[in-house]
Amino acid sequence: MSKYTHKIGSIKNYIQQIYIDGLKKSNYFSDIEIEELVSNIGLFKFKGYVRAFKNNMNNYSIDDVLIVYFFDKYLIRVVMDLTLSIETKLKTILVELCYKQIKTLPANHPQKNNPFFYLIQDNYKPIKILQNNGIEKFSLNKGAVNNWKNIELNSNLSETYLHYGLYYKNKYDYTANYQSFLNNQTLMKTHSDINYPPFHYLVESSTLGTINKIIKHLKIENFDILQKVAAKFRVTNTNIDFEPYLDRLAEIRNRAAHGERVFNRSYRSINRTSHFNKISKEINNHKFIDVYLFLYFMLDRIDNFSSIEMFKEKEINRLFDNFKEDYFVTNDSKMLNIKMKNSEYENIKRFILKGML
Repeated sequence: MSKYTHKIGSIKNYIQQIYIDGLKKSNYFSDIEIEELVSNIGLFKFKGYVRAFKNNMNNYSIDDVLIVYFFDKYLIRVVMDLTLSIETKLKTILVELCYKQIKTLPANHPQKNNPFFYLIQDNYKPIKILQNNGIEKFSLNKGAVNNWKNIELNSNLSETYLHYGLYYKNKYDYTANYQSFLNNQTLMKTHSDINYPPFHYLVESSTLGTINKIIKHLKIENFDILQKVAAKFRVTNTNIDFEPYLDRLAEIRNRAAHGERVFNRSYRSINRTSHFNKISKEINNHKFIDVYLFLYFMLDRIDNFSSIEMFKEKEINRLFDNFKEDYFVTNDSKMLNIKMKNSEYENIKRFILKGML
């Protein structure tokens, strides 16, 4: 492996170099305007989109690169909206399943209607078996519960009403809850400066990563939460592991949240099931089109489509149509999405679709 060599270059010089490499100049912007657009995007990020054209730069212009970037940025917004909806669905299902289960426990069971059951160590499957035959026990790291750190409420807060977290921490005390709900129980590792809330408060405040971790390992008596959540998403075949579904959701969510390129990336695959499997057999299960279909499956919207061609015609074409009229894209791109000729747009649309498929 070689030593990394960093060359500091300017936006202007980089743009001139890609023109030398074969990329055509803009039909709509001056050199100064192009530099401003690239500056707003960020040179490092812009280079990633130029690289997508490396095999046939002579056939495209810098306008095409910009359209691909702005389409991908638009696509990220769509993905974030879909994944947030799935996260909300996951949280709702998780709380409802768990509270329903602890409600059905025998009257003398210590976890009967106990909203702090999630702190009890026996309610979790081990993370993994260690080489010395020991086990790594489940715990919530400090970052996962830091929102519930004890703080002194600022009396000068000007909110009309308190955020639920501030309201809870100002009104309830973990010590009192421990005595009432957790005394004589073996707990997971806890932190003394955290005012641990009831389960539904914790779930509402948790990141998708924390929610996925809880779902994978929580098991109340013989009630395996992973299997029960999977069934709520219509993954009822016990031979299909639901964990990769959660991992794929986290993967696309993280890439979108960090503003990474998404349209032409490879993604982890999953074992498809039911109607999802039926209509997706002809597509690559590592590409964005499969991920996009997966998001519709997780939101129970996939039965509206009888074939992958119908999905492409309705939903993928809708993405491109809405992109052309999107207010934020129009502003950020200096109206490039409107200025571009239909023939040019259809050409770059085919390029994007090839990356997605």
